Amino acid sequence: MTTRFRSTLIAAAAVVSLGACATTSTPTNDQTPTRSNRSIITGSGARATDNSITSSASTVSIAPAEMFAALTEAYGDLGIEVKLSNPQTGEVGNRNFQKMFRLGGLPMSDWVGCGVTTTGQAADNYRVTMSLVSRVTPSATGSSVKTELTAYAEDISSSKGTLSCATLGTLEARVQELALRHVRGS
Repeated sequence: MTTRFRSTLIAAAAVVSLGACATTSTPTNDQTPTRSNRSIITGSGARATDNSITSSASTVSIAPAEMFAALTEAYGDLGIEVKLSNPQTGEVGNRNFQKMFRLGGLPMSDWVGCGVTTTGQAADNYRVTMSLVSRVTPSATGSSVKTELTAYAEDISSSKGTLSCATLGTLEARVQELALRHVRGS
């Protein structure tokens, strides 16, 4: 492999890796989204700052206690063990769980972007450690629901360290969608 081709390949991989970490989300109502300020370093040494939205917030016309119970069921639907359940603070979720390959019947890369490796999407090939927590608070019309996801991936076949992952916003949206189904009995 020529040096020029190798350099071009590394540069292209860096661009793809950084692109896979980008997320977009539109907050609903008057919620201010949480922003991260992470530095992402790719295998080629390229750096970028990820200042993307890392939570999903919305207001629903459902009582907080009912929404809290529905969120607990939604986590179970996705195969995420609920280890945090505090009705007083409205928090439900799991601050430290691991998944490999799939979550909720879909590839990990449908939920998080961790970059691209020689074998494909890192999220689909590495062990992904996550924190997914929803918080329900009373609002004027029912409940405000905010779900936050953070994650990192690590190749368990080597000791190269971890890759920072960025949420795609799809898991947070899926949690709320499943919770609303439980409330409506569908």
